[in-house]
Amino acid sequence: MLKKIVPILLAVYIFPFNSIYAGCGSCSISKTKVAGVPANPELISELGADGVVSGLVLASCGMCNFGLDAKAGCSLTIKIGETTYPVKGTGIEDHGDSHAKDGFCNAVSVVSVVGNVKDNLFLAESFEFQKK
Repeated sequence: MLKKIVPILLAVYIFPFNSIYAGCGSCSISKTKVAGVPANPELISELGADGVVSGLVLASCGMCNFGLDAKAGCSLTIKIGETTYPVKGTGIEDHGDSHAKDGFCNAVSVVSVVGNVKDNLFLAESFEFQKK
């Protein structure tokens, strides 16, 4: 009887923790600096006191490319200077397959945005890719 209960208890306790801490599973997560980030002198480098953002920023998956906590899973983020902000108003899958070769989980893109930052969250009014 005990031989049947032990595997069940292990499954009940181990599998939920595995799914919580595993991330999406489709990404090659690298917590190091992203290689090949587009060099663009027009990128916004710091957030103004009013929190309004209008211009070019880097955008990618926060977990896969910007080193955010893996517990949140794949999510669209923008980077202004050295600070990353999760995006609300558009999602990571709204701009194509995030796990494609040029998707947000595998690439960092330059995007033109309009919106504002409130409570460390970017509220997007506009989010458009720049032509390469």
